[in-house]
Amino acid sequence: MIFKYNYIFNPKIIRNFIKNKDLKILDFGCGTGIWPKNDLKNDNIKKIILYDKNKKLIRILKKKYDQKKFEINFNFKDIIKKNNYNLVFMSSVIQYMSITEFRKLINILNQKRKIILVITDIPILPRILEFILMPFFNLKRFFFAFTMIFNSEYKKLNFYLHRRKNFYFLKKKFKILFTKNMHDLKYLRYSLILKSK
Repeated sequence: MIFKYNYIFNPKIIRNFIKNKDLKILDFGCGTGIWPKNDLKNDNIKKIILYDKNKKLIRILKKKYDQKKFEINFNFKDIIKKNNYNLVFMSSVIQYMSITEFRKLINILNQKRKIILVITDIPILPRILEFILMPFFNLKRFFFAFTMIFNSEYKKLNFYLHRRKNFYFLKKKFKILFTKNMHDLKYLRYSLILKSK
């Protein structure tokens, strides 16, 4: 179906930047899940904790990810308390957070631990302009984005454009690396890797 858009993330991309042998990943804002189910067997990824604010997704994720490597936990306080992750992964999330919300999140995630934060799919252009250009880069995603325009929950979301300079406040606590988008839409979006100093 042309309106179905199920992007699967290739975890090998992370290994190009992060050499840790035992990755325990917190997927913050996981949505319906972009991780391959079978491709993680011989990987340095030991665990993926799936978290999202939308509790309606729990049932979908339980069906999709029934392997031991995945933990579905939508209790953020519990996740922070357990402290059993060393990499935080955010895909297509930051554009729905203000810089103030992002600062608060960073402070919570970076307490008492050294983390790596991978933020992918950060828009370069305002939403309307990106939407106009999207069919030239990914037609499937364009049709998916088109259906989202009519979604009442999506319409309620605020959209924030984060320029690279918006992240410079992190220089004191993190090494910052800007890179090509790890997601699709390579020329319309970028990725950011933060490593605790």
